[in-house]
Amino acid sequence: MSAPWDFLREPVNFVGLIEPLTLWVLLIVSIAMLAIAVLALKKKPSPKLKWVAGAFGLFFAKSALLLVDFYFSPGDFMNKAIVGFFDLCIMIAFFVALFRK
Repeated sequence: MSAPWDFLREPVNFVGLIEPLTLWVLLIVSIAMLAIAVLALKKKPSPKLKWVAGAFGLFFAKSALLLVDFYFSPGDFMNKAIVGFFDLCIMIAFFVALFRK
């Protein structure tokens, strides 16, 4: 008997194989987005942009820690709870940036 989600096993296994590449791309994209946010903040300082830059800073920190965890720890440090906490903080920062007056 098979589960309804068994068709996802092969794609999930493939994503697991390219995890190092994915982590490096994530780090590069997060650095780029943080740099763009900081440059925009320098050009036109605003409280909203500070929150956006903060969110991208958290995104960069998360991706850097995931990369370090992949190479120097067997995945024990950045567990689902810590990744979820980073995601929650990032979403809160974006939420504040969107709805701040």
